[in-house]
Amino acid sequence: MKPADLLREVVFPLTDLTVLVSIVTFGSLLWLTSILLQFGPLFLILGLVFAFFIIPAVFRYATYLLEARAHGRKAIVADVEVFSMFHNLWGIFPLLLLVAMTWIAIYVYTDLGPSATQALVFFFFLVYPASMAVLAITHSPVASISPLSLVRMIKACGVDYVWIPIVLTAVFLCTRILGEAVLPTYVTYLLGTYTFFLLFTLTGAVVNARGVAAEVDIDLPVEKSERAVASDLDAGRQKIADHAYGFISRGNRTGGFKHIRQWISSDPDPDAAVTWFFNEMMRWENKDAALFFGQECFAHYLHNDQDTLALKLASQCMHVDPRWRPGPEDRQHAIELAERYGREDLLASLRR
Repeated sequence: MKPADLLREVVFPLTDLTVLVSIVTFGSLLWLTSILLQFGPLFLILGLVFAFFIIPAVFRYATYLLEARAHGRKAIVADVEVFSMFHNLWGIFPLLLLVAMTWIAIYVYTDLGPSATQALVFFFFLVYPASMAVLAITHSPVASISPLSLVRMIKACGVDYVWIPIVLTAVFLCTRILGEAVLPTYVTYLLGTYTFFLLFTLTGAVVNARGVAAEVDIDLPVEKSERAVASDLDAGRQKIADHAYGFISRGNRTGGFKHIRQWISSDPDPDAAVTWFFNEMMRWENKDAALFFGQECFAHYLHNDQDTLALKLASQCMHVDPRWRPGPEDRQHAIELAERYGREDLLASLRR
């Protein structure tokens, strides 16, 4: 990497709006947690609860940043999922590794003295970025502490890897000096959060610059179980539904449904996606969007010979609004379908 590239990566967390907002958010939460820990027992307990959720979230989000930078993708927005203790457990492995290292360092200090401890800590922080890079690529904590994987990663990054500890040390010293000299405590927490995220974004940038994610000979992530895949799929659909709701609730129905249709067209199971989005809209307080989408769903079911689902959907929509009808081009098909299955209740409404 050229000096200009390094400089661009140093300021990247401050120039990318998504990362900057995350720095302010997490830095503020960590500052608030530190304030709570300084007061009486009740606030101490509250501060510990805050720390229990916030600290793992910081590490999890930092790992997501590394993954995005390593693959050349845009930084993701920190959402409520990063605070979940059971979402993507591999994302908190950097924290567990740091805790384990702390205990080992205490043991070494007790038995071997400060010199051995300093050597151990220096070695750990020299290989820590490589470990995080392997973790971001493989999602495997075991691979991230494999000596063979670490050597491969460092070798693949080449001389650029050396810049990671050098730049991080320089930035840390500068922010530390500023924090102790002139800046308020709150700002020092923001600077500390920036420095921490820089460790991950810079590592990801080095990995991406060398094309390591695509070329390095490291075992691929373990294939997800069907349950995990389904959970991720539902989470993705929910994000799209929430986004679409924002558009539709502000009167932009076209924009909202555009997002939904784009998702359905790329969904691995379009039939299930159509049903999922309809059911989700039926949970909204205003059912107009669901009824509108119901016409598209009904047509989808008809054209895919899903008669039972089509009739069930028609019943649901007419229960919400007796005036509901399929689209004009599908009404005759709907009548024929109701006749075939003896649904007199639907026939009476469809023929009006």
